[in-house]
Amino acid sequence: MRFKLPLIIAVSMAVLGCDPGLPEGGNDFAAGGSAVALSQGEFNTLAPEQQYMVANKLLGTMFRGVSVEDFFDMNAGIANPQPKSSNFLADTKTALQTKLSPAEILAHDTIIDGLDDEGNPDPTVAKYRFDDDPDARQNERPKQLPLARIKEYPVSRDVFVHWMAYVLMNTIMFSPAEEMESTDYTDVQNMFRFLVTNLESNTPIRQVIRSNLSTLARWRVSRSPENHALEAYELYLGLFETEEDSYRGGIACKDLYLTNEDDGYLIRRTDFPNTVPQLVLQTNYVTTCDDLYEVIAGHPLLIPRVVEVIYNYFVELRGDNLDYRRNYINSIANSNPETFEDIFMAILFSREYLLNVERPRSVEENLMPMLDTLQWHPDEGAGEVDEQIFRRMTEFSNQQIYMDGMGWATAKYKIGRLPDVPLDGLSFANYHKSMREELLMNRGYYDPSATRGIANFLYDENGDVKPFIDSMSLNDFVDYLFMSVLQRKADANEKADLIDVFATGVTGNHLTTDPDDNTITIVRVGRHDEIAQITFDYIARLPEFYYFRSVN
Repeated sequence: MRFKLPLIIAVSMAVLGCDPGLPEGGNDFAAGGSAVALSQGEFNTLAPEQQYMVANKLLGTMFRGVSVEDFFDMNAGIANPQPKSSNFLADTKTALQTKLSPAEILAHDTIIDGLDDEGNPDPTVAKYRFDDDPDARQNERPKQLPLARIKEYPVSRDVFVHWMAYVLMNTIMFSPAEEMESTDYTDVQNMFRFLVTNLESNTPIRQVIRSNLSTLARWRVSRSPENHALEAYELYLGLFETEEDSYRGGIACKDLYLTNEDDGYLIRRTDFPNTVPQLVLQTNYVTTCDDLYEVIAGHPLLIPRVVEVIYNYFVELRGDNLDYRRNYINSIANSNPETFEDIFMAILFSREYLLNVERPRSVEENLMPMLDTLQWHPDEGAGEVDEQIFRRMTEFSNQQIYMDGMGWATAKYKIGRLPDVPLDGLSFANYHKSMREELLMNRGYYDPSATRGIANFLYDENGDVKPFIDSMSLNDFVDYLFMSVLQRKADANEKADLIDVFATGVTGNHLTTDPDDNTITIVRVGRHDEIAQITFDYIARLPEFYYFRSVN
């Protein structure tokens, strides 16, 4: 038996699963300049298709999506789509600042992990399957559960916090660097929990970094006093020419050291602390490692550096356009953000990001939102997109959706994920194959079978075509498919060529004539899924499918 959880994604229609009386996030911060926020009014002036594209760009960045059916009033048809809400941006921002109740969180965790009466995971009734061997050296559960919660929690502050923690764990600032011999999955788990705890409580940026500098996870990556100082300058201040400062910082930290493998890579003290003040960064004297931590956490370069690292994750580097980069970063940094949430919200809701930035989507930004927009459910057991989807993404090296094969491993790289999504031949080939073969063309989760009792974006739980789809013309149905995965309608040439394939392709004729009017071509009964598969095969080959596009 599997738990069934209704798909909850229409954030523009309600603050999903949340008590609107419990706003928890900070909402006073506002960046200006290049990072000024897109207003609800300007969003509403966009064409309906553009609104839908921007909505899925915003949610897609957070690994979520909103289906055509949930965003538009389908009674109005797809030819002239009408958004259900005129407050999508405002409602989404409110949702991201509204915390779920403990009971709601427990209910979702119980479904995700099959929790028993004592709160222990029970894989036999869980919606998802995770690594469950705590003694395994490469137990990847700490990477899998965050993805499942991001997928399953309603759009809320809780999902936002988990997503921010996941992103930060994949940056150079907080990567647990699981690829190193001195680290393991416990460092991944501890780092993620450290970030979630601090993000939930809106801990100031400087305090989070100060706390992290002294953790075992950070020492397991830096490993020596001198390197610990050097990496503090690089990671949190962006200073990379610090040989003398690193040497002196190492003296301040010489009381601490990391044990070897036989002793479990633990922090120990020598009992011979430094007593001679050391001048670092030209103006600061430090005697102990704690002194060094205070200098790093209080340095004026820290906030601009943090903004830069997060910016790099979401805004593709634009060649030599340093002015563009500098203006955007300074617009946020000069507005004095205090928490990580201030920075993430500023970037996500900025006019520049939502309307102008065009960049490749990462696999999480493409695959996971598509699960929402196509109303997928793991019980459908379709290939690799089944109840083990997050294990396959993080652990199964022979799986097409394994992110390591795309150069995009989770919490693995010492320097974090690079600023740009890997698009070399091998990485993109694996990315393309995973999206095309395991998701878009895998008809197993959007066929009309009535045996599962699970609805999808085409059929209801009884296996019948949804009424609003059944009433569509052939051209409108093609537009609906394009909108569902590409956030635009098909152009005239695409429709003509695809309709020709529907009628004469190698898979046979999927079209017939309307029994009431033989001049009108319609979809044969039970063939909507096959037409979707052919259409998705075409879309999967378009470069734009792998990008967040620019409205302008």
